[in-house]
Amino acid sequence: MPILDQPPKFGRRSLLKLTGAACLTTAMPLPTVAAAQTTEPVKIGVIIGLTGSAAVAGNDSYRAMQLGAEEVNEAGGVLGRPIKLIVEDDEGRPKSGVEAANKLADVDKVAACIGAYQSSIALPVGRLLNEKGVVWVTDATTNDLKTVGPYLFNVAGIAEQAVALVDFVKADKAGAKKLTGIFQNNPIGQDRAKVSEKRAKELGLEWIPALLYQPGATDFRTELQQVVNAGADAILTDIYDSDAPIIQRQLVELGMGDFSNTYSYNPGAYGTLEPNLIEGIKGLNYITGGIRAEAFNKKFLEKFGHIYTDAWGGPPFYDAVWIVATAINLANGLDRKKIRDAMWPAAYHYLGVSGNGDKGFNKWGMQASDQYEKLAYKAGKMVPLSKGPENIVVFRYSDDQGTPLSHAPSEEQNQQLYPGYKP
Repeated sequence: MPILDQPPKFGRRSLLKLTGAACLTTAMPLPTVAAAQTTEPVKIGVIIGLTGSAAVAGNDSYRAMQLGAEEVNEAGGVLGRPIKLIVEDDEGRPKSGVEAANKLADVDKVAACIGAYQSSIALPVGRLLNEKGVVWVTDATTNDLKTVGPYLFNVAGIAEQAVALVDFVKADKAGAKKLTGIFQNNPIGQDRAKVSEKRAKELGLEWIPALLYQPGATDFRTELQQVVNAGADAILTDIYDSDAPIIQRQLVELGMGDFSNTYSYNPGAYGTLEPNLIEGIKGLNYITGGIRAEAFNKKFLEKFGHIYTDAWGGPPFYDAVWIVATAINLANGLDRKKIRDAMWPAAYHYLGVSGNGDKGFNKWGMQASDQYEKLAYKAGKMVPLSKGPENIVVFRYSDDQGTPLSHAPSEEQNQQLYPGYKP
């Protein structure tokens, strides 16, 4: 069972942050490698939605990756060579993502791949790249990611952690008895609905079946009318940034002018909308609170002229670039299996910007813990509900899923974790 809604405790990484303020981006020096035999760039594949239903977050994600790549190259690159991002637009479509993965793995011969903000793309791409033995790092959140195989890594929390929002609603809205949801009709939306319903019932609340909408559609009025008529005391949502303007405007047309009963797993998705469409929405936003977060935010703003609208769609992918680069140096070459095994120590010792900065992977390659901030939209701006430690929600697994590893699992362990896996 997870431990929720507790202030952060000082542990190994917290003490490291307090005493190591002068250290570099990683907590350990990058390993020394032999002089490079070539100056050709090391290719890292990027699969991200530059167009499509999550294009706002997708473009910010790519910008964050570019920033990370520039910093890696300024620090000397990997193996004495610069890294080069080879980007493919997944267009918000699984088919495009899979086609991009095939190209990057087989034609471009990339050392690793990063991307897929959307679970509907991350999952099939992960399965394909796992079969090909190519490291795949995503920040998508469907629970099924941890079943794919040992080449898949996640730099943000998966949907099991969504219980935190239901707990937030229970505590925030006194007297709420009926809950429902509006989620994408894809793996992550389906996961959100299942997790939310299960947690609501555990808390003695009634769950009205959620609306699972089709991303990219243009008219949701009929389905939204059913949500409006359901009489729920609170509506939990997770919608993509490109769908948010349509859904919110159509809700207003249907008579919903008060959004104080709306709670979001991703409030950043509403960040570009006018105040009358978002006033009162609350939610849990993924924290950009690592020891380097302030410097990262400043550099992102200076370089791109705006801050990212979605904490899921930028900072984790910046961290992913640094972790992959460190893993390649630790592997001391481009052998994909060695890079895979180096991902665990690379992340374990890395001080990141997303979440609380602790990016250590558990044995499934998932994040062992994460932190969220309680936010609300007021006068068109997303602001913290309070400034104290009570505004932070900590999710931590109490079983072995909550244990970050400093080294890779053995092949025997991988065979136990993933039935059908062949070394």
